[in-house]
This record gives sequence, structure tokens and C-alpha cells, in this order.
Amino acid sequence: MQLLLLIAALHLVVLVIPGPDVLLVSQTALARSRRAALFAGLGVVLGISCWAGLALLGINALFTAFPWLHGIIKVAGGLYLLYLGAVLWRSSLRNGEAGAPVPVPMGDLRALRAGLLTNISNPKAAVFFGSVFSSVLGAHTSPGLKLAAFAVIVCLSVAWFVLVALGMSTAPMQNLYLRARRGLDRAAGTLMVGFGGLLLASRE
Repeated sequence: MQLLLLIAALHLVVLVIPGPDVLLVSQTALARSRRAALFAGLGVVLGISCWAGLALLGINALFTAFPWLHGIIKVAGGLYLLYLGAVLWRSSLRNGEAGAPVPVPMGDLRALRAGLLTNISNPKAAVFFGSVFSSVLGAHTSPGLKLAAFAVIVCLSVAWFVLVALGMSTAPMQNLYLRARRGLDRAAGTLMVGFGGLLLASRE
């Protein structure tokens, strides 16, 4: 039980620290719809599930044997975040005219894919699950405890991103966003570009 509580605490810290995943779900909730944000959050959770599952299968050993693999993930992730930032900036220019813009619909599959790709392409997730998560569990942890740890990770992720999607898609939050859409899209785009640039510039 103590081990599961430790894993839960570590994962909560990683979840609540603002990053590409939280930014994507929040921006989708504000600019699109609650449904789209929930599907984007589901995509993020699927990505987290993939990383957690790979960690339980020994992804740390894979990165140790093939260090270039982590480099490929880092570059791909950085480029994808730069792309998302450019999309947000282009949206701010296109929707910056006077008037009362309305949320643009976003298909379920597209939102799900955006969340999945944002998480999968984030090497920080690979670092957490490939090192911290794997180290806490240890090589001799029983299969039952590993399964319980996986369940804890998934359940906490679902709860957090549902909370973000519901909270950011309320009418007051969306109305606030619509009144300042151009600036907020540019701020979100700049943050995405910043995240991507940091990944590409980092040496580890």
C-alpha cells in the first residue's frame, strides 16, 4: 500500500505541473467544446497508459541499450509541439477580426488523436515512466502489484483530465476565452513553441 501511495503521489505531481498535455486539454475545452476536451483528455490517458505499460515491460533497458531511440522521440516530440504552436498562432491570426467568434467544432477522433500524439511525443513522459516509475517499482515487484500500480496511474490520469476538461469548458470560462481569444491563442501557441524548443535544445 505504501508503494502504491508513493506512485500515486509522484504521478499527481507530474500531472498537475502545467505542460503540453494540460495546455492541450485546457485550450480544447476553451476553444472547442467539453466533448472535444474529454476526447483529447482520453487521448492523453491512452498515451500515459502506453508509457506505463512499456515501463512495466522494461522500457528503461531499451533506452539504455539504444540511447538514440530516446533522441528520436525527443526530436519528434519537439517538432510536433512546434507544429501545434504554429497552428494556434495561425488560428489567432485567422480569428482575430472584430465580432463574436463561436467555438469551432472538433471531431472526436481528431481530438483523441491530438491528445494521444501530444503525450506520446513528449519525452518527459518517457523519462518519468522509464526511470522514476520503473525505479520505484523495482525489478522484483510482483505482477499483482505492477497491475495495481498501472491501475492507479490510469485512474488518476482519467480523474485529472476529466476535471480539467469539465472545469475549463464551463460557460464563464468559455465566455472569458471568447472575449480574449486572439491573445490567449497566441499565448498558448507561444507556450507550445517554447515546450518544443526546449525539447529540441535539451541535451538529455
